[in-house]
Amino acid sequence: MRTWIQSCLDVSGRVWAVASVTFTQLARMKIFWAPAILGALFLLLQGVRFHDSLGPEVRGVYELSLIKSTAVGGMRLFGLLVAVAATALLVPRDAEDRILYTILCKPVPRISYLMGKALGVVFLLGATLVGLDLLMVGVLEVRTATVVAEQTRYLLDNGYRQDELPPLLDAVRAQGATWNLQLSLLVMFFEWCILVSLTLLFSCFTSGTLVSMFFSCGFYLIGSFQNQLFQVLTSGMEGVSDLVIHAGDLFALIVPNFQAFAVFDPGAAGLPLPLGLAGNLALVAAAYFVFHLLLASWIFSQKEF
Repeated sequence: MRTWIQSCLDVSGRVWAVASVTFTQLARMKIFWAPAILGALFLLLQGVRFHDSLGPEVRGVYELSLIKSTAVGGMRLFGLLVAVAATALLVPRDAEDRILYTILCKPVPRISYLMGKALGVVFLLGATLVGLDLLMVGVLEVRTATVVAEQTRYLLDNGYRQDELPPLLDAVRAQGATWNLQLSLLVMFFEWCILVSLTLLFSCFTSGTLVSMFFSCGFYLIGSFQNQLFQVLTSGMEGVSDLVIHAGDLFALIVPNFQAFAVFDPGAAGLPLPLGLAGNLALVAAAYFVFHLLLASWIFSQKEF
């Protein structure tokens, strides 16, 4: 028992060492000027006003919705790009700098090396998401309070009774910093984790960084329209053979159905997102993450370094 515990501690120590080095290495890349740009954009969005272009019933809703949708869209784009670009660089850069050979000469299993690399990217994405989320929540809290006060005065000045205000003001608050928004960002983070492991898998058998990025982006698009693609391929067939069905199942096993993670869009828009659904998506993301790493480790072990 003691030996098993010591072995687990040794493995976790190696993984953590690789992950921390990867985190530091990626944090120094110039690509991470993007969060500063996104942060400046969040602050500038505080000045958005619709003036009299919309009616008093929806003015506040649209102001907050614009701030939130722009912020979430910017974070999603940043996360997807970094998950692909940063992960695709890891193994080729280590091989080019000969760091990979130094690491593998030590008692570091290849699965530990790959897991550390993947977790380093995941930690960095998580830290960046938390920072941007805190900034977005701060902006939304300030703007929500301001918009509610402004709209209350505007509605009263335009003939609305006091008892007519709560539903309209609740609709405004639903576009602010809610728990549904936080749950939606967590689901979005799960999507990033899967893309990290998928990109790492491609980087283990492709010939270069650009090829890995091309495959990852291509498979992400395919996974985002997987249901429609399968329907198109099987449309017009009187009966779908078992071979086609098994081929589709095998494809779905390797390439995640990213449409399942699109539930964060309604959640970010203020609609309720069931906690159970988010938990199921977390399990799916964890399963794909582990599966991709195991497959990547097997492919990586076939290479001579």
